[in-house]
Amino acid sequence: MTRTHPTTTWARPAVLALAATLAAGGAQASSHREAPFISTQPKVDATDFYLFRSYEAGRGDTVTLIANYQPLQDAYGGPNYFSLDPDALYEIHVDNNGDAIEDISFQFRFDNALQDIALSVGGRQVSIPLIQAGGLSGVNPAALNLRETYTIDVVQGDRRGGSRQAMTPATGGTRFDKPV
Repeated sequence: MTRTHPTTTWARPAVLALAATLAAGGAQASSHREAPFISTQPKVDATDFYLFRSYEAGRGDTVTLIANYQPLQDAYGGPNYFSLDPDALYEIHVDNNGDAIEDISFQFRFDNALQDIALSVGGRQVSIPLIQAGGLSGVNPAALNLRETYTIDVVQGDRRGGSRQAMTPATGGTRFDKPV
């Protein structure tokens, strides 16, 4: 009759698991700070992308696309959050048939206009360095010192040579106001 010591029952698998763990190489993972070149240009650093079917009533046939830029922007950094780059072209490409070639591209170009809001300080009007001078509500409120607007082009087919159409806001005009 062979007797097995209780310690041997769990010790042998534990030693093998430890050896396998030590022999495994380090895992490579991505982060919001992985690319040396893009870290010098955070305004165009795409960080996250979300795509989902809209859950609003009556919009079940609508797909929502959300792209985030500018990594590591902390909530406590406000109210002067970073603006988007007016010299950049932001794009979202959609491949509808799985061939790894864009079928539809959404192109966004931004424009930033400083309103130069000034406050009376000691009897003089002094321009504020903040992007807002009070509470904000609605579209393009009076207290907004930095107004960001953008255009959207939808390109069918190749993003450089396809059929391009400018989108217009439901309220008219050619520019959309960036929400604040």
